[in-house]
Amino acid sequence: MAYRVGMTLDSSGDLDSPDDLFEYELRGVYYGERRLADLLDELQTSATDSDLVDGFASHRDETRDHVARLERAFDALGLEPRERTVPTFDALTEEKRTADDEAVDEAVQNALYNHVGRKAERLELTEYEGLLALADVLDVDDEVVDLLERNRDEDEDALDELESVSEGGQFQSFVDRLL
Repeated sequence: MAYRVGMTLDSSGDLDSPDDLFEYELRGVYYGERRLADLLDELQTSATDSDLVDGFASHRDETRDHVARLERAFDALGLEPRERTVPTFDALTEEKRTADDEAVDEAVQNALYNHVGRKAERLELTEYEGLLALADVLDVDDEVVDLLERNRDEDEDALDELESVSEGGQFQSFVDRLL
């Protein structure tokens, strides 16, 4: 079954076809990427670990590219770029702000920021995996699939970076202090 270019959710918002579900999920990942760009900016500004600061800044810039790629995907599908609220992404921003308020130790804050960043990347990867599985079933245009895969691949790389930071210097020093 091929994706019907230009199909949009009807005005009732009912999801009654695989095409509707694909658009629904695309709108959700678009929302998430836009919110994540803001969250990464906050994380970059708040973190004090130089590896985290650099990583968050770099991925924030990549995330802005992800948003642009998603806008190109919408365009290729004949759709207007629109968001769908995904409360899970909003919760990550709230979790970061809670860390600001409750963690008094700088190393604890950095560890929490790293953890929030990894959660965000895992959420994005889950979103892209579902979207790409639908794209495969619907035989979505290769151009759109390539854009989605590129975003997913960069998110995998960002998760790997955050995981390597959590195994590194300042984080290990913090854990050693606790032991």
